[in-house]
Formats: sequence, C-alpha cells, structure tokens
Amino acid sequence: MKKISQLPVGLTIFVCFGVLITTFIPMQGNLDAVTSSLTLVLIILLVREVASKEMKFLLLLSACTYGIGVIADLLDDIPELATHWLLIRADDVFSNIGVFLLCFCFIRLLHQRRKLIQKLKQQIAKSRQLELELSRQALQDDLTRLQNRRSLFRRFDHMAINLNRGIMAYIDVDNFKQVNDRLGHRQGDLVLIEIANIIFRHSPTGSQVYRIGGDEFIVLLPSEDQCQSQEWLDQLYEQTQDLRDTFKLGISVGLVPFHPGNLSDPDLLLAKADSAMYQEKEQKSRVE
Repeated sequence: MKKISQLPVGLTIFVCFGVLITTFIPMQGNLDAVTSSLTLVLIILLVREVASKEMKFLLLLSACTYGIGVIADLLDDIPELATHWLLIRADDVFSNIGVFLLCFCFIRLLHQRRKLIQKLKQQIAKSRQLELELSRQALQDDLTRLQNRRSLFRRFDHMAINLNRGIMAYIDVDNFKQVNDRLGHRQGDLVLIEIANIIFRHSPTGSQVYRIGGDEFIVLLPSEDQCQSQEWLDQLYEQTQDLRDTFKLGISVGLVPFHPGNLSDPDLLLAKADSAMYQEKEQKSRVE
C-alpha cells in the first residue's frame, strides 16, 4: 500500500473531501459502506505517513472512535437493538468525532508538510548559492580577485566556439622577487594587488584580465588593432610608473594575436606570448 504522500494530490484531496461531505450527509446501503471503508483506509494511510507519537495517537483515537461509530451503525440495523438508547445516536456521534479528529490530523499533517517543503526550498536555495560561490572561487584568483588560469582556458574554449579575434597580452612583473626578499611577502602581495587593480581599471572595454600565477598576468584585448594595443601599453606603463619607481620594478609585455586558427591550441598560444614577453625583457636588459 502506498503512503498518502505518494498518491496524486488531486486524488488525495478528492477522497478526503468526499469522506468529509458524506460523513455529514445521510447515506444508505452500499454507499454508506463505501464511505466507511474510504475513511478507514485514509486513517491507515495517515498512520503510516506520520512519525510523531502525538499524531499517531490522535489518528489511532480517530480510528477507534470512527470504528465504534461503524459498529454501532451495524448493530443499529439489528431489529432487537434498533431501539436501544445507547445505539440511537451513538453511530452518528462517534463517526463525527472520528472524522473531526481525522480532519484535524490531516490539516496538521499538511501544515507540517508545507513547513518541510519551505525548509527544503531554503536548503536548495542555500545549496545553489554555495554551488555558485564555489564555482566563482574555482575561477577566481584568491589574492587579486581577478580571473585565474582555469577561467582563462574556459575563455579560450568559448572564444574558439564563437570565432573571436583579438590580441593577447602576456604581462610579467620584472624584479618582483626582490620585493618579497627585501620587504616580505605581505608587502609583495599588496604590490601585486595594486598592479592587478591598475591593469583591470585601465584595460580597454571588453577586455578580460587574468592572473595566471605569481607575477604573471594575461589580458585578452578585444581588438586586433596593433595601434590601439600600443596605446594601451603606453598608458599601462604610465599608470604603473610611480609603483615601479617606488619598488624598483619593471613590466615586460608580450603581444600575440589570437584567432580561430590558434585558439584550438591554447598552450601553444600562451607559449608564443611568453616567448614574446621574454624577448622584450631581453631587449630591455641589453639597453640597460
């Protein structure tokens, strides 16, 4: 036998409503027997449904009183007992009390289920929020709050599907290790955060900024225009001038265009950008 919570909602409501209505409307013959059977079945379903001792006690009390009413109704059909003072109204009284207790328990059970559903919805909402937060953390650099390397490779897949074009800038902070050695890692973290903020604030609209590890950053510029990229680089050097002078740092940038042809191999694309960055770093070293 199924539990009442496993029955269709419409069927459950129809049965309960039918039992309630037919209890207070005089029935004759087979219809009365059907009503009594439905009521007892409903009580059995509810007893199997609930877990609390209080509810089970009330339902068992409902079953007993209703059962007494049914027995009294059967005895009332015996001619010798039909006029007995105890049976004249006993069937109606006990049946109505049983149905009243049944309705009370059913309403209370529905209320408990509604509260349970609300709690479940809240837990589901919290779980979804936690899932989103974990997903965000998995794609975000803990220190700078920029997107991380994992997010970059997801972006490569997205751009490959959408046939995007642009320029990738591979940025390396020169001499950063000396900051950690001289001033400590705490100060080094603050310097990285400031550099990340400058890169993020002054990148062209539509750019994507990533920290891929240590003192290395990636900026995906949405335009293939080399002149615009150079203007952005000049602005980046200018905005970081004070910070670089204060901590005796440098910035080396390698630029590599990306397009559907090379986005299918992001590791090779990064290697080319890294190579271009080191070439610029070596050129600056020769000049110095």
